[in-house]
Amino acid sequence: MLNAITNANSPVGAYAFTTLTCIPGLMEYNHSKIQVLDVPGIVEGAATGRGRGKEVLACAQSADLVIILLDVFHPEHLEVVKKEIFETGLRINQKPPQVKISKKLRGGIDIGLTVKLTKINEDTIKAILKEFRLDNSSIVIREDISDDQLIDAIEGNKKYIPAITVLNMIDMVNSKELERIKAITKPDICISAEKRMNTEYLKKIIFERLEFIRVYCKEAGKKADMGVPLIMRKGNTLKDVCLKLHKDFLSKFRFVRIWGKSAKFDGMILRKLEHVLQDEDIVEIHLR
Repeated sequence: MLNAITNANSPVGAYAFTTLTCIPGLMEYNHSKIQVLDVPGIVEGAATGRGRGKEVLACAQSADLVIILLDVFHPEHLEVVKKEIFETGLRINQKPPQVKISKKLRGGIDIGLTVKLTKINEDTIKAILKEFRLDNSSIVIREDISDDQLIDAIEGNKKYIPAITVLNMIDMVNSKELERIKAITKPDICISAEKRMNTEYLKKIIFERLEFIRVYCKEAGKKADMGVPLIMRKGNTLKDVCLKLHKDFLSKFRFVRIWGKSAKFDGMILRKLEHVLQDEDIVEIHLR
């Protein structure tokens, strides 16, 4: 797959574990440049070190996105891979649980709920808190969590990261078999890396899951440079743009004119750096 979406030349073969080392590649899409790391496949027990699993999973710890690449002939591998990823402390396609825990000097355990819990009861919550020596604490739970999520909230050392499940080699099976496998694995996308089927759409999904947006800059009295955008993230503000352009832009900032989805009208003038930008906004920054 790496060769199909990047400039890399990763070895391929019709057998498992063709990739023996971490191979980097550069994917270009929508003017963004995204580093993609092709790592060796993992086996059951990888999180505990089997088959150099710890080295492989360490790459995911520093990544912004995980791509699970499945062989169409082995859909059963999906649950194995997910389990090993979970065991290494990564939480894919999840958000941190909405749980707040505060220690107290005395008084036991107080539980506050803003939702009805269906996966865990109050006795189990208290037992888990006591297991972690939180015998005197207050806990507020704002979503329907499981016991695993409660433990994650207590430990506070998990990484939450988006993931894409990709079903590869779909050109090797008939449509009926493909539908059967899709029903089992529920992939985000089906591709054939060798035939370059759906690989451009995969790039689009990667770009979107990374929550990238494009922000175009313009000088006063000139047209915007629509060829080279700033690549920002959803939720970024004018302050983030200024910091990315130059550290002095914050101290010298006067106002900005904005065109695009985040503006109420074209050329809107703003003096607050907290304004949240949207994809394909055009900004004209005025400095002192």
